[in-house]
Amino acid sequence: MRKCAEFISSELSRLGFSVTVDKLNSVYATKGFNLGKGAFLINTHFDTVGSSPRWTRNPLHVSLEGDRLYGLGTSDAKGGLAATLHAMENLNEPRFRKLEILFSNYEDNNVVLDGERWLGTPYFLAHNKLEAKTGINVEGTVKGDEFMVSLGCGGRVGFTVTTIGKEAHSSDPRLGRNAIYDMMKVIEALRKMPPARMTLDDHEAYTELNVSVIEGGTAINVVPGECEITCERRVLPNEDWDEVKKGVESALSTLQDIEFKVDYYKPQRSYLLDRTDPAVVLAVDSVQKTLGYAPNFRVESGRTDSIYFDQLAGIKTVIMGPGDGYVEHKPDEYVSVRRLEEFSRIMHHMLSKSS
Repeated sequence: MRKCAEFISSELSRLGFSVTVDKLNSVYATKGFNLGKGAFLINTHFDTVGSSPRWTRNPLHVSLEGDRLYGLGTSDAKGGLAATLHAMENLNEPRFRKLEILFSNYEDNNVVLDGERWLGTPYFLAHNKLEAKTGINVEGTVKGDEFMVSLGCGGRVGFTVTTIGKEAHSSDPRLGRNAIYDMMKVIEALRKMPPARMTLDDHEAYTELNVSVIEGGTAINVVPGECEITCERRVLPNEDWDEVKKGVESALSTLQDIEFKVDYYKPQRSYLLDRTDPAVVLAVDSVQKTLGYAPNFRVESGRTDSIYFDQLAGIKTVIMGPGDGYVEHKPDEYVSVRRLEEFSRIMHHMLSKSS
């Protein structure tokens, strides 16, 4: 990721930006202009998830096949980053007096630094103050062949559950209590939580509880004394974080004769912009002027870095980008070259006064 940060930094420097790189290799750049008004934030991330054995192409070498550019992270979100850099190549009459760019590391992943676990954008905002009051988070919002404009994203109730059993030699399991068997009951109870939905302009955001990691046991000949699961339940903008947490607690309260403990992560609450917000109006107008159609609205069930700008920095951040959520984090991830070209034009319109 350091090499990625160095490459991005060199490109931004070439475009006339003042650039710094923080301890997590997130790249922050600023550029002032004599014309224009106010400050505007552009954000996306350049880390991605790992590849799986199910890739049929080399995930670490980009390949162009027809209109599709295949490679790990092309859709989420390196394609949007490249299109953004291209959009700023010939920015002669800027709409804004100042551009602030944060290309974040550790959005899809996290890291422990000085004894505390961090994501890239929250770490940056904890150590820096931004001037912008509006901005765009470049994440995939393409559906079919058209761009959508996302007004916000979901939060998350994240937590771990640990079942406490009793270790014993597996030659006589009756002498112990299998924590993994108890965890099966915990998972069964959590899976009874109902899913959530939110519809915006015929686009449905859907989410349900996900048990994402399970760990337990020490050896094949030992009855496991502990088992831990890591879970999340995304919180849609039409829901309340505290009520979703109560739903988790209600599901767990149905368990009997099982010893367990629950630890919750820091709250991540959802947000939703108004359709009349300046960032939203600018995004819609830019799609309409460059591509000739009015984009529909949507909301993300997943989390993007926009949530931290909204809640930690008070920046009204619209979400839009050339990626397609249907192919993100999947084998043979790709992005449409045509969508990249179109998004570069959209971004140029958003940033240009003459547009």
